[in-house]
Amino acid sequence: MAVTLITQAEYARRRGVDPTTVRDAIRAGRITLIDGKVDPAVADIQWQRNTRVRVGSGQRSAEPPPAADDPFAAPRLETYEEARRRREMAEAQKAELQLAELQGDLIRTADVRAAHAKRVAGLREALLQIPARLAAVVAAEADQGRCHDILQAELHQVLGQITRE
Repeated sequence: MAVTLITQAEYARRRGVDPTTVRDAIRAGRITLIDGKVDPAVADIQWQRNTRVRVGSGQRSAEPPPAADDPFAAPRLETYEEARRRREMAEAQKAELQLAELQGDLIRTADVRAAHAKRVAGLREALLQIPARLAAVVAAEADQGRCHDILQAELHQVLGQITRE
């Protein structure tokens, strides 16, 4: 299949735009040239992909949606309007999360994990100190019930101290 090349002015007429618009698109790299001429089929694809519709221009994207039942259809590219809408929605969600965090309704998981790790480390340290504190006291007791009471009282004291912190 032969490639038909046309002048920039002819391409502008075909698109229904001013020739300066085509020159600007070429300078910006939105359309490529072959030996100084335009391949209209390639240029149309590049124009569609690389040129965004100005807000308020009244123009709409001319790209038809792909047929849902066509397995060989090229994947549909996101339009500028869709990308902008998606970005603005993400920014709005981010602002809502930041507001909830400032109001104290939301906290970061890293902060929760750090606080939890600190409490667990404190509990571990307090429990590991029990044998050193009670070894002599329990060794002096002959009554098994009294040993149980001493150990239970110490555990309650450690756990009460952790919950107060």
